[in-house]
Amino acid sequence: MRKKMFRMIAAIMLVAAIGFIAFAFGHPEMSFPWSNTVTHVLYVLYILATVVLFAAPF
Repeated sequence: MRKKMFRMIAAIMLVAAIGFIAFAFGHPEMSFPWSNTVTHVLYVLYILATVVLFAAPF
């Protein structure tokens, strides 16, 4: 049960990330109100969380 839940959350996060990337490529004029360093840290944390949720059932 828990394995399935972790995989489902990770899959939703992956789909959300793909959607975000598609939106970002379509709207290059938009940006975040903070520095690129903060943005990159958030991206890395998101990727790590997704990888951990995919790997947790093993």
